[in-house]
Amino acid sequence: MYGVTTSQTAAARPRPVPADFPVLIDETPRYSDLDSSRRIGRDALVRWFEDARVAVEYRSFGADITSRERTQIRLLLASVHVEVHAPLTVSGSYRIGVGITHVGRSSFTYAYAVFAGAECVATGSSVSVHVDDLGAAPLPDALRSSLESQRMGTDAVATRPLREPALLVRENYPFRLDVRTRFTDVDTNRHVNNVALARWYLDGLAELHLDVLGYPTGGPLDGLSPSALRVDYLAEVHYPGIYQLRVGVAAIDENTVRYLCGLFDGPRCVGLAEATGAHRAEGVGLADSLAPWAMRG
Repeated sequence: MYGVTTSQTAAARPRPVPADFPVLIDETPRYSDLDSSRRIGRDALVRWFEDARVAVEYRSFGADITSRERTQIRLLLASVHVEVHAPLTVSGSYRIGVGITHVGRSSFTYAYAVFAGAECVATGSSVSVHVDDLGAAPLPDALRSSLESQRMGTDAVATRPLREPALLVRENYPFRLDVRTRFTDVDTNRHVNNVALARWYLDGLAELHLDVLGYPTGGPLDGLSPSALRVDYLAEVHYPGIYQLRVGVAAIDENTVRYLCGLFDGPRCVGLAEATGAHRAEGVGLADSLAPWAMRG
């Protein structure tokens, strides 16, 4: 139903170790990285991966803000995926492993892992696309050469986009949340930043949980945040603007629920997300209550 879950594919792979990565970057968590469960939030991990990616690009091929503004290097994020394997606390000390796993005609894929000591506590990936004024463009030879210097040992299969036709239809998602863009969401590319958009999808899931639980004081129960989140960025999201965020339940099994989300500018889909998490927390089970919110179409 609606493709393969990211958590299923990740579960089949062994956990990486620090030696797998050509680059390791220290990361110091901040209090603002914590979510209501007093653990590092999924949106914070998306930001950590962005910080690591920007640092690697600057070191390897000089992709700083100035060069981007002068259109010497134009890279857009197409997708990002985060998978949490163990709780991350603000008091921990972490390293982020970064490496290139696939280089295509106009895009390339990063792999990430977050390490607490030698333990892998989170993994992820992202796809960046080189663009010109007409859209996706072949990677320049110099850029391709720089990317090869950050290669990991194996060439992974390119990430398959979330593009099933049913996911692009607004009415197939039963839950609706209107989102107004904020000026503080806008980055140097003059559109809403990828981390802010990831946070929107997490907000949408939380609002669905609140509806199901009857709006308890303090928000949804701990343990309902998704363990895996993947976001596909289909088009730029601009300020000012009001967008519709839609959520539907794709599948429920004994322990987990898989959600699908769509972000719409009118009827046009500008973003998609997939999340997997538990449907039981603190003795409260949501499986039966979530069933009416199943995807349509």
